[in-house]
Amino acid sequence: MKERWFGHSGDLGDIIYSLPTIRKAGGGVLYLYHHPGRTTHGMNREKVQALKELLILQPYIVDVIYSEDKCDHDLNGFRDHYCDGRNLADMHLATHGFSWAERTEKWLIVDKSIEEAPVVLNRSFRYNNNKFPWAKVRNIYAGKSIFVGLMNEWEKFCSEFGFVRYYPTPTLLDVARVIAGSKLFIGNQSCVEAVCEGLKHNKILEISTPHKDSCMFRRMGAVYGYDEKVEFPEL
Repeated sequence: MKERWFGHSGDLGDIIYSLPTIRKAGGGVLYLYHHPGRTTHGMNREKVQALKELLILQPYIVDVIYSEDKCDHDLNGFRDHYCDGRNLADMHLATHGFSWAERTEKWLIVDKSIEEAPVVLNRSFRYNNNKFPWAKVRNIYAGKSIFVGLMNEWEKFCSEFGFVRYYPTPTLLDVARVIAGSKLFIGNQSCVEAVCEGLKHNKILEISTPHKDSCMFRRMGAVYGYDEKVEFPEL
């Protein structure tokens, strides 16, 4: 029997949010390709390698392949399913007419957890909210936190809010392992946060108000911060 295939051009977080749809559709091979003008950052072989280890761990992903040719699939039409109150996973599920309930269950697993620090931080350059109290986060969890993501993201974070230890994560599997081994993730809307959501891990998310719906998952363990009023637990 021929394997089902799915195509996606990214971005990385969008691909993570497409996984509940792939799982519900029966799983198969995921082809990733570059589609100029379709995404913010584009797709390339290096990004596929950063994703692949995590994705092929999932029982519904047979393989992840970078394609030089456009292999469009209706997953890539998720942008046409935007509406108020619908997050990125819901938008992907709508491409197949699937219920939003498919994303309420954990859709990512890891082979092991790495207990490097109780708190894992990440802040990308996009979707920032200057009212979110990052300096307070750094002060509360100093010595209990690590920063994952790109080194230039870490450098910018430290220059603005104070030093936290950097933990290299070459792949998203590395990201998933340290999040799974932590007690709490704090970040903004990014592919790292998408991994956290796929794990259904405890999180506090900096919300960029114009894009608030895209990463809004109302569930236990998920807190959304719009300003300095957000509360942080003792760990």
